[in-house]
Amino acid sequence: MECLYCHHQVVGNGQYCPVCGRDLTLYRKVIRTSNTYYNVGLEKAKVRDLSGAAVYLKKSLDLYKKNTDARNLLGLIYYEMGETVDALAEWVISKNLKPHDNLAAEYLKKLQSKQSRLNQMNQTLKKFNQALYYARHDSEDLALLQAKKVISMNPRFVKAYQLLGLLYLKKEEYAKAEKTIRAILNIDVNNTAALAYLDELKEIAKNKKAVAKEKNKNRTRKNQERDLFESAVRDESIVPTYREGTGSWATVLLLAVGLVVGVLFTYFLIFPVRERALNAGFNEQVLSYNEKISQRDTTITNLEDQINTLNSEKTNLENELSAYTGDSGIINEYNKLINVLNLRANGDYIGAMDAFASIDSSLVTNDTFQSVYNSLNTEFNESGVQNLYNLGRTAYDAREWETAVTYFTRCLQLQPDYPEVIFYMGVCYQNLGDWSTAVSYYNQLIDNPTYANTTWGTAARQQRGY
Repeated sequence: MECLYCHHQVVGNGQYCPVCGRDLTLYRKVIRTSNTYYNVGLEKAKVRDLSGAAVYLKKSLDLYKKNTDARNLLGLIYYEMGETVDALAEWVISKNLKPHDNLAAEYLKKLQSKQSRLNQMNQTLKKFNQALYYARHDSEDLALLQAKKVISMNPRFVKAYQLLGLLYLKKEEYAKAEKTIRAILNIDVNNTAALAYLDELKEIAKNKKAVAKEKNKNRTRKNQERDLFESAVRDESIVPTYREGTGSWATVLLLAVGLVVGVLFTYFLIFPVRERALNAGFNEQVLSYNEKISQRDTTITNLEDQINTLNSEKTNLENELSAYTGDSGIINEYNKLINVLNLRANGDYIGAMDAFASIDSSLVTNDTFQSVYNSLNTEFNESGVQNLYNLGRTAYDAREWETAVTYFTRCLQLQPDYPEVIFYMGVCYQNLGDWSTAVSYYNQLIDNPTYANTTWGTAARQQRGY
């Protein structure tokens, strides 16, 4: 475990950091709780409760952002649900937190090695946005076709299935809607939206059964009335009413009066009642459909907002990835720092100083990077002249004149008025056989009033010989 305060590795379960002495009890408790949430998320992921697993893994990362196991698993869950952008985001962060022995590096490598796959994911997102646009602007048929294309390109894109299910519900193609929702639950068994859609389908089926039952009931009543009438007609015990002497004109008149009364009764009593009943039923259906359409439009709007958020996050991640991998990115600064350390370790101190000057430490906020950079900055810039002098003097004492000249020259570039180094430069060139250059360095001490009568001025005059 890494100490929260000094970032040194802590071995064992001690209460205090052996380096800085800070109390680690609460820090250990936070990490244990984070691991507990991770374990719960892992168990849920094993039974394909991906939504539930994501909730616990996010809680784990809220407590301890460096829990790379939780972050990698969350990325896998996003990838399984077709949320490739979110998956990439988690893996990039994980790799940055733990550059070595990290599965996130393998996941990223596999994705980056398949450029066609990355392009397909980008096209999938564009087509899904287009499907949402069509759905939002009342072009359900086009939205349906586009959503099907998205699913054919990414068969595990849960949000595309959700949109397709909503469109089928709106078109009242309930069998297809149920099949689509079941496909979501095959990917994520406890997907909240899918379960809500399934409940709505069950409610619709229940209402249809109730309507069918009422129709059967009415049909049965009518059949009973018809049977009773036919039975009465066939009954021979009924004595027909007949009066002799009644003329045909009276019969016709009675029939006409009965017909007029029946028409008036139907027009003024039966038709208005039936019309009101039909209008009431129609209005209820329209209101119900409007409510459902409004709810689905709201859901589509929410999905559209989520996609806009995803697009924004995708852009931010692309910028972040560029910041990591570009020529002026964070990884490049890490490489520069490693190069400085390698040059310094291989004895090329001047090369290390030159390489160090090209590092832009403002691009990297990592504490370890800043600690190493500040240490090298102190060595090169604050103690650089003295270190160069020591290296030059070591070479001088070993009679390695050319090496000594290299270090002394850089030393004088940083501090031109260093009389001791000026003298040693003259001696080095004198031993290399370059007398004119040696004399030029001796003269810098002899002709300078500040150094002419000092130990180094006197030594230079003796070396020159006059």
